[in-house]
Amino acid sequence: MTQTALLDRLESDLRQLMEQSRSQFSALPEEALLLHPGPGRWNALECFAHLNAFSDYFLPQIERAIHKSKARSWEPADERRQTWLGRMAINAVRPENTSKKRRKSPKRMDPARLSIRPFEFKAFLINCEMLLRCIQQARQVNLNKTRVPHFRWPGFQFMLGDLLEYMVLHLQRHVIQVQATISKG
Repeated sequence: MTQTALLDRLESDLRQLMEQSRSQFSALPEEALLLHPGPGRWNALECFAHLNAFSDYFLPQIERAIHKSKARSWEPADERRQTWLGRMAINAVRPENTSKKRRKSPKRMDPARLSIRPFEFKAFLINCEMLLRCIQQARQVNLNKTRVPHFRWPGFQFMLGDLLEYMVLHLQRHVIQVQATISKG
């Protein structure tokens, strides 16, 4: 897949996700967002808090990596490559894999350890806007050379293309989870 095709798809998917989220969740009362679908399952605000924790870590890292890549004058690549870490992470969060084995969240991203704020949904939308801006800025850099450190394993780094795809798929996965939570409530 070309770098341009990947970024076009991610931008389109993210815009669609944001529009869908605004129309489905913005008018809901806080009580609806706090309903638990079952024991050990996250409510809507916990899902948004989890996504916001990921964004709070990765968005500044992505912006820094893009800035460094621009300073190094790395021209955009024709073909996008993937690393094994990127492929593994992307496959783990694909929305179509939600029915498979549930994965344990990293401790620092687990809603049970986070303070849940009533404005998590608004923060989620702001983070989506920031990610959209990062995707647009990524058009000017080489996705294969631009690297972002992983928060769990500092020795490993995501290629920017892998991380952007991971972020969008992760958002989609948890928005589907929120939709299921809301429909059960």
